Amino acid sequence: MYEAFYQLDKRPFALTPDSAFLFLSATHRKALSYLIYGLGQREGFIVITGDIGTGKTLIIQTMFEYLESKAIRGVRLAAANVGPEDVLPLVATALGLSQNVSTKAALLAEIERTLLHRYPNGVLLIVDEAQTFTPEALEELRLLSNMSIKGRALLQISLVGQSDLRATLDHPRMEQLRQRIIAWHHLEHLTEPEVQEYIESRLKTAGRKDSPVLAPDMFPLIHRWSGGIPRKINLLMDRLLLFGYLEEKDSFDAKDVSKVIAEMEQEFGRKPSSVGAAERAGEPVSHDDLKMAPRRAPGAGKDEYPLDEGLSMPHRSDETTASSEGDAKAIQDSAQDLERGIAALHSQPEEKNDVPQPVLDELPHATKKEVGANKKTAALEPEVSRKGWFARWIGR
Repeated sequence: MYEAFYQLDKRPFALTPDSAFLFLSATHRKALSYLIYGLGQREGFIVITGDIGTGKTLIIQTMFEYLESKAIRGVRLAAANVGPEDVLPLVATALGLSQNVSTKAALLAEIERTLLHRYPNGVLLIVDEAQTFTPEALEELRLLSNMSIKGRALLQISLVGQSDLRATLDHPRMEQLRQRIIAWHHLEHLTEPEVQEYIESRLKTAGRKDSPVLAPDMFPLIHRWSGGIPRKINLLMDRLLLFGYLEEKDSFDAKDVSKVIAEMEQEFGRKPSSVGAAERAGEPVSHDDLKMAPRRAPGAGKDEYPLDEGLSMPHRSDETTASSEGDAKAIQDSAQDLERGIAALHSQPEEKNDVPQPVLDELPHATKKEVGANKKTAALEPEVSRKGWFARWIGR
């Protein structure tokens, strides 16, 4: 709707995950690096947790594109409320196997035979929504991880789920699985500077040229309302651009954001925020109203969920259980390999530009890389009066 008005190639803040818009914040970079690290180790489990809307699905999507570029087999289990009897059939189906077997033992043998003969280099199994798996179902996955050849697992398993997964893994029956977790990362919310970089990155990927112009005073308000959750940022920014389209605005500031927030809160039956109420009353918004509770910035020490707080996992940190210098070097190498792979996947220079796009690790900050920079000319909508169209649309 508003793409033609702002001369964008596509919607920059759609809710559907699109790896072309990948923004590698510190926390998302680490999550992807751990998945690559686990694939290289071919043992144990990798666990990625995060609150709703923090980008877990996009991490999975990006990981599968990377695996495809490396000709590595990856499968995904995405099911809710999975019990122990469901695990083997789900894995078999994901591997493309028929289930014309009469017993659990026969199905297990068929899976192992397939992994040995078709995928001797191993398979990455990503279990999505793992917080819905019962402890017994997770135990079935642990048994699958026992399949190996020459000391290396045939099935490298990564568990991805909401924060509730931490409580599930703290179950007393999960001790054997917990001891096999070699790396764990909890996706943090974006910081205020990252929120601005995230928004600018998505607009750039969508093909922004001169508009919309975003005033610096709007980003603290967006950060406060969204809590740094990417999905909520997308929801707010999409509505803001729609508002600008209907009002024929090519620039935005904090007052515009406050107005859109008030409208959204009213639509969802929520009490208007103090910032929105102040704006509607014509009062200045105080700096204190925009402040967030103190939080740790990603990459600043304890920026992730500490496994030894609230979980019975002594002697384990969320950085990784492999603490030797060699393993640390392996993680760093995996991260660099990942970034080069992602850069290769998304580097499609414009037609008149033969200069290859630099890889992420050569830039001072990952967010300065233009992800998915293939530019497509969007077909402009017919010239109509936007306000007239909107009035007709609502039947006035």
